[in-house]
Amino acid sequence: MSLAIGTKLGPYEIVAPLGAGGMGEVYRATDSHLKRSVAIKVLPASMAADADRLARFQREAEVLAALNHPNIAAIYGLEKTADFTALVMELVEGEDLSAVIGAAKATPYDPTGMPLSDALPIARQIAEALEAAHEAGIIHRDLKPQNIKVRADGTVKVLDFGLAKAMDPATSAPQDPINSPTMTARMTQMGMILGTAAYMAPEQAKGKPMDKRADIWAFGVVLHEMLSGQHLFLADTIPETLAHVMTRPIDLGTLPAATPRRVRDLIARCLEKDPKKRLRDIGEARLILDDPAALDSDPTRASSADAPATPVAPGWQRALPWAIAALAVAVAGWTYLSAGRGATASSNAVTYLDIGSPPDVEFVRLLNGGYSISPDGRTIAMIGVRDNARRLFIRSLDRAEAREIPDTLGVNGVTFSPDGTSVTVITNGGEVMRISLADEQRTLIATGADTTSVLAWSSEGVVFTRAGALWIAAPGDKDGDAPRTRALTTLGAARREVLHGMSMVLPGGRTAVFASMTSDAGGERVEAVPVAGGARIVLVERANTPVWSPTGHLLFSRDGVMLAVPLDPAVPRVTGPAVPVIPAGVIGQQSAGGLTFRLSTAGTLLYAPADYNTNRLVSVTRDGAATSLDLPPAGYTNPRVSPDGRRVLVESDATVIEALDLARGTHMRLTTPALGISFATWMTDGERVLFRRFNVPTWIAADGSGREGVLPHGGASDYPSAAGPDADSVLVVRAQPDTAGDIFLMSLTGTFEPRALIDTRAYEGGPQLSPDGRWLLYQSNASGTAEIFVRRYPELDRAFQVSAGGGAQPRWNPATMEVCYRSGGRIVAVPFDGRSTEPIIGTPQRLFADEYEFGQGISIPNYDITRDGRFLMLRRGDRSGTLRAALHWTEEL
Repeated sequence: MSLAIGTKLGPYEIVAPLGAGGMGEVYRATDSHLKRSVAIKVLPASMAADADRLARFQREAEVLAALNHPNIAAIYGLEKTADFTALVMELVEGEDLSAVIGAAKATPYDPTGMPLSDALPIARQIAEALEAAHEAGIIHRDLKPQNIKVRADGTVKVLDFGLAKAMDPATSAPQDPINSPTMTARMTQMGMILGTAAYMAPEQAKGKPMDKRADIWAFGVVLHEMLSGQHLFLADTIPETLAHVMTRPIDLGTLPAATPRRVRDLIARCLEKDPKKRLRDIGEARLILDDPAALDSDPTRASSADAPATPVAPGWQRALPWAIAALAVAVAGWTYLSAGRGATASSNAVTYLDIGSPPDVEFVRLLNGGYSISPDGRTIAMIGVRDNARRLFIRSLDRAEAREIPDTLGVNGVTFSPDGTSVTVITNGGEVMRISLADEQRTLIATGADTTSVLAWSSEGVVFTRAGALWIAAPGDKDGDAPRTRALTTLGAARREVLHGMSMVLPGGRTAVFASMTSDAGGERVEAVPVAGGARIVLVERANTPVWSPTGHLLFSRDGVMLAVPLDPAVPRVTGPAVPVIPAGVIGQQSAGGLTFRLSTAGTLLYAPADYNTNRLVSVTRDGAATSLDLPPAGYTNPRVSPDGRRVLVESDATVIEALDLARGTHMRLTTPALGISFATWMTDGERVLFRRFNVPTWIAADGSGREGVLPHGGASDYPSAAGPDADSVLVVRAQPDTAGDIFLMSLTGTFEPRALIDTRAYEGGPQLSPDGRWLLYQSNASGTAEIFVRRYPELDRAFQVSAGGGAQPRWNPATMEVCYRSGGRIVAVPFDGRSTEPIIGTPQRLFADEYEFGQGISIPNYDITRDGRFLMLRRGDRSGTLRAALHWTEEL
């Protein structure tokens, strides 16, 4: 049970959650007596009956109370109520040492660890803290970077002596292994992390008696990591990590070449596997680090006392304002407001606002994010599904209601204009359209855009992608004139580039910045190109999602982390090192590998939280009874049952395709994690799977062998939908400017040219052949509303309407030969008899309530039906589809 904001424990009022671990939950609180902020660690009442955990909690209070040192986080008291027992501790601001090390590793000019001048003052303070504890007869037993905080003024605080045990020199009895930090199954269940094992002394890992020399070992591991940026023992699993601790030789060759000999010797003495040979007292380490000779960068010299070091501003201090921002966003939601409250803050403190969807509207997960924020940070544009169609909504942050912009059915991307008076959208047909927010007037800017484009305004027009490359467009000089378009980039064959995406424009409007992505994993980088034309400039390697910050930094993502690098927009060029500002696991990821966030020039950050896409694959009967399938929660889309009914495909977070065996409950990855994977479907023979990788229709073998190829005649406008009549054919929806979407038959091997099956002025999509291959099922908006139709195949001479009152995402039920679709918040089934020339179509029957994720909301069904008539649906997570805004976010920078 968690504590709500505003809960009072004695004189302390809970302000925000800080985190949780095996020993309880930690909160920020205010001391009403002394008017100061404190940290409160709470043991829930549900666990109070566990005598072992309660004793540990009581011991933590007693141990910490015995320590009084400037480098050790202090304890202020112990609060007990009928429901909770809480430890009141000093609130230490700043970042933990693991983040400081990570920031140093992110520096492109020095990919090792921290500079010596930064690392040694921190190490000296850690040694002083341990020395004070050891003199009091206390050992830490869980020293690691995550338990060490570095404040803005450079002070180090060692945290969490909660696993410490007062040393008893009178006894040498073996310790209880349950009370040891060794990774037993019990401890793993209690939430301990793998990193703990990586810092254990060998005797500790073996469960043998230990003393203060275990802390000295951990100190050596931490100091090595600070300087090298590398983990000495960390492996993929706990057993492997412990095996490395006990058996792997100590390799100091990973230390930077300039590491002084005395520091190398100190680390080597700390890391003796035999505790009898190890450094006897941490005070010896403190004396070495106090010696100016330890700062001598010449590893061959033992002393240079008469050459004092020049003070240098530590890199972690220079990066600390960004780290504070990372901490603030990492615990986003401490003070967020409900969607119905006003968003205006009384000061410039960061305020978090959760933004839910309007009634009966589901925000959709689009490849380009599907939302935007105005330059002044006061208005949000969002794309959501209502009545089986995507629509555009505009909401001011100081209002609870959002208004729908009419005539925006099927809209894809959206971006505000620089003055905030209009938005630019992409239609299903690839049209780039400007919509005035004052009078909703439309202006056509471009055609032929990729529907996944992230639009950006420049001084010469709107930047978008076409066939994966960057283009720029402006309206014609006079009404009725065709838009003026030209290419900015071409995809480089040498780098196997597949997309120039996530574009934005630097201040002044003269330079576009974009993410160049390749078919090779990890090949993405951020580049710049003049909008007037010219050579491309590489800004940051291994980077994605470029976003300009008004603080003068370029924000970008790498491995799920948001980083910032100072950038001169006039050149453009990077002028300093990159530092992490938001850790992984806070912001959700897009299918193209970037993060889903936007930043206004006023400093408001809008993003999709990491759980924005979370859902579960469930099996639902006709009466609505649902059972979860054996897959962990993730960002699944478009489940597809195999032709033999034994397996189901799922796209996981748009980076991998998995096949789940419905009978055995096992699942297999068909693709290695890669960017931009979507629209997976089985081929007729069940031996291959077709999907899109970025803009390329691709097939892969379904046996897990990894064999794959591309459709010879496939292009960026082709979206796989369903298997064709034979093993060499597939039904695709081809996006076209004049019709938005048409249905084509394509060859897997290139034996025939793409053939249009239904090509009208309306949008057609979601095609699927009936189980007997005699009828083509599809969706069309020919009447102005999305409806479901069938045509006899292969004649296709006449359309028969199946739905009544609108419908989307059609699917055949192989168990009953019914036509199923989504309409009006229900799953609908229509009896169908196609044995004669003209089909017999029954009355639509409303089945269970459609409380499941709609998907991208065009016509591709985000569900499927098994051979025995069960519906495979995607159940939304508790926070699925909820955006978050951080007002005044750049104030933290």
